[in-house]
Amino acid sequence: MSHLEALGRVSFDLGVFAQVARQKLRRTFVHLLLLVTIATASTTVWAMLKLRDAVRWLEPHLDEIPTITIRNGEASADVDQPWVKRLGDDGHGHEVVAIIDTTGERQGFEPNEIGVFLKKHELLVKQVEEERVIPLSRFPDTTVGPDIVRGWIKEAMRRAPFYIGGSAFLWYLFAKSMQALLLVLAALIGARRMRFGQLFTVGVYALTPAVLLGAALPFVKLHVPAFWLLYVVIGVVYAIAGARRADLPPPPPADTVAPL
Repeated sequence: MSHLEALGRVSFDLGVFAQVARQKLRRTFVHLLLLVTIATASTTVWAMLKLRDAVRWLEPHLDEIPTITIRNGEASADVDQPWVKRLGDDGHGHEVVAIIDTTGERQGFEPNEIGVFLKKHELLVKQVEEERVIPLSRFPDTTVGPDIVRGWIKEAMRRAPFYIGGSAFLWYLFAKSMQALLLVLAALIGARRMRFGQLFTVGVYALTPAVLLGAALPFVKLHVPAFWLLYVVIGVVYAIAGARRADLPPPPPADTVAPL
């Protein structure tokens, strides 16, 4: 049975567990890598779609960016200051802003504001729960304008799939391996005569329905609250049921000739 066939059958045919429980561990690791790849692809595509939406939202504002020059750790801009660009609401009651004031007239953000604030010698970055101060002395001498920002965005979008995909793959490889190991404990409930390698195989294949559901969910208009809990329940149920099925003794061979 191929790994793709197992992907399609394991969700509704517990007999798959009886077939794979006694396979070599290298086939189990291949199936684990397949699950990791599916989760990675889903996350990468979803993240890129969100990034493209963000770029489309940002595009009309790029021409309004003034030309900013940083020399020897000091910033200057060809615009009347304080310059404040309001970019909208974040959906949680905070206004997203971009501010330039190298004159010192304005010292910081308003309480309900988040975003970036360029001062003469530092850059303030405020998020909902954190505000960072970055000295401009860390930046090389540069000039930033609309065309340069567009170039940065284009280059970042070209590299983003590789960075996102690589990070997601490493994370899911660790996470799914740990989840499969934890499902060994659930598989023990349904089995008594199986070795650890067989139980690990059951744990890996028990992840399949939850991983497929998790990979599809970001692309459908359906909100599942506390999906992580549903994910755990699906894995545990399939691990117990799959181990119970795999632990059954094989049926006796049928007689080829009926007795007279």
